[in-house]
Amino acid sequence: MKTKVQQQKQKGFSFVEAIFTIAIIGIMSSLVVAAISNASRDAHRVMARQQQASVQSALTAYVMAQTRVGTTAQFRSLESVRTAYNALPSSLARFNLLVPNASSPDPTLRAGFLDQTTADHFLDNTTNANQLLTTALSNAQQYLTLPDWQSGDFPRVNLANQ
Repeated sequence: MKTKVQQQKQKGFSFVEAIFTIAIIGIMSSLVVAAISNASRDAHRVMARQQQASVQSALTAYVMAQTRVGTTAQFRSLESVRTAYNALPSSLARFNLLVPNASSPDPTLRAGFLDQTTADHFLDNTTNANQLLTTALSNAQQYLTLPDWQSGDFPRVNLANQ
């Protein structure tokens, strides 16, 4: 026959068992929170990469459009396009080459190489002329730059960390 003390021990958790259970639940919940926060950070980084690719694509289209003189059959050299590009003082000035320009007589420049909404989003968030920003780039703690176009290469859009 069991004594009263032995019966009470079998009815519930001891203090040590309760502490271990709470500790295990705490560890498991911290793993879940870490996984969720990493997913959010990863989503911002994916968006930043997509924005970099979008601006890079627009920059490539701009360069290709600049090699042709208007609607004529004449062509400009990449060297002359590179010289004009590098003459601009900042990433923001170079970015503005990609933005639709309604007052331009050239139809390709009038239409631009980025859609107006994307261009406006960059222009609204950029405060430093050498760091192009959007909300997603800010959340990822990154920014875009348009560095000098090196000879023998193609212009690049760099993604940098803040």
